[in-house]
Amino acid sequence: MSLSVAVAGKGGVGKTTISALLIRALCSSALRPVLAVDADPNSNLAAALGVEAGRPLADIREQGSTPEGSPPSGIGRLRAVDDQLQRAIVEADGFDLITMGRPEGPRCYCAVNHLLRHALDKLSRSYEAVVIDNEAGLEHLSRRTTNDIDFLLTVVTPTVPAIRAAERIESLAAELPIRIARRLLLVNRAIEGKIDPRIQSALARLTSHPLPSVPDDPALEELGAVGGSVFDLPEDNPSVQSMLHLVTVLQGLRRTPVV
Repeated sequence: MSLSVAVAGKGGVGKTTISALLIRALCSSALRPVLAVDADPNSNLAAALGVEAGRPLADIREQGSTPEGSPPSGIGRLRAVDDQLQRAIVEADGFDLITMGRPEGPRCYCAVNHLLRHALDKLSRSYEAVVIDNEAGLEHLSRRTTNDIDFLLTVVTPTVPAIRAAERIESLAAELPIRIARRLLLVNRAIEGKIDPRIQSALARLTSHPLPSVPDDPALEELGAVGGSVFDLPEDNPSVQSMLHLVTVLQGLRRTPVV
């Protein structure tokens, strides 16, 4: 069964970069191939991974929700959506990428979402790991457009707005129609010994299981400024090493029974 991680957090906390670094780390482990799912409407995961985004699934959803674009009924309709999904996949070394695209409009998408979910569930079984880069509102998870997941990884920076967003994500997670085995918290851009005690107290009030933090990394800032890929970073980069360690932690947690 695939190891599945949904990554969430307030905009600007480095969530997409963390997702990309995690995908890189998984590609370096035995947990490959990896299915990367960009479920953030901003769709920046492809750039962070150094690939071009494919056709967003939102286009398939929009087309399938119109009378003229709706595929045949029954098995033919399921096969048609599955075929479109396969063509939307971007293949890379060690991972494949799917881009979900923009949020839903005012139409009724129930039927086509059901078909997409079925196709995504079937597809995910072909991968050793699945990483989903979500927006803070967890829209795609709330619409049950994926399998149940092993880990909801909430990324925060040591700031009050990021922690408040994490609190909202924890509340949303409790209401999701899917099963989340474990909720985890990752502090990004942490400077050792320089986190305000009030921030530390606020972090302690969050209910997600805390993970080792990711250090503040100027190399990541430079990479983002020039639109570089996480695969451009050297192996000894602190953020790369942090994510390699995180993969080991996730594997250990997954083997530990949930109580």
